[in-house]
Amino acid sequence: MEAKKIADQLSVEIKKQVFVCFSILILLVSSATPAYSQRIWIERKGCFRGQGNLGVGYLFKQKHVAGYLNGEMELFLDNSFSFTGSLSYSFLTLKKNQTGIQKNHAVYAGANYHFLKPGKVDPYIGLTPGIGLVKVAYMQGEQIQSTPYSLVPLISAQVGCNFYICSFLNFFVKVQGISGQVFSVLPQAQRLDELKCMGGMGVHFRVWRPQHPKELL
Repeated sequence: MEAKKIADQLSVEIKKQVFVCFSILILLVSSATPAYSQRIWIERKGCFRGQGNLGVGYLFKQKHVAGYLNGEMELFLDNSFSFTGSLSYSFLTLKKNQTGIQKNHAVYAGANYHFLKPGKVDPYIGLTPGIGLVKVAYMQGEQIQSTPYSLVPLISAQVGCNFYICSFLNFFVKVQGISGQVFSVLPQAQRLDELKCMGGMGVHFRVWRPQHPKELL
């Protein structure tokens, strides 16, 4: 009973800390947008967008749906192109006593092309190669063994859409296709082909205010 009471108290404290951190983040993002700057749906250049979410991925080789904790950022270099980077932490990639991908963490970096003029609806396509940190379970004799972690080059393309709802919040959806293969100590290469889907809420704010030719006169 004492242990349960302590666990309940810790749970309450963690929830309080998460709430405080989220409130501080909202205040910082709100204050980071100067009053003179244009909204992101009027001009994207100079804006930063970030998000964290839970996503799912379908691993084609082992026909299994995996879970991912994702974090992503996007910096708009102009109204059409942006630099993007993301981190992905995998879980639930493998059923018990099954061979295949055990761990499938990754980092990606690349560019997105936003093909419509600035507006509240913002579809895009992107190319984001990456590096995976992968561990595989395989059969050796009658026992299941695990490879050491391996660095694996990945090819990735994505398509998505942002929906700007106010000066610092947005909704988003994204689909990402990934391809690669790991060798390690496996008797044959293990394919990493996967389709990921994710969505949720993100934040955005202006990092700098672009200057236009007429403003330089």
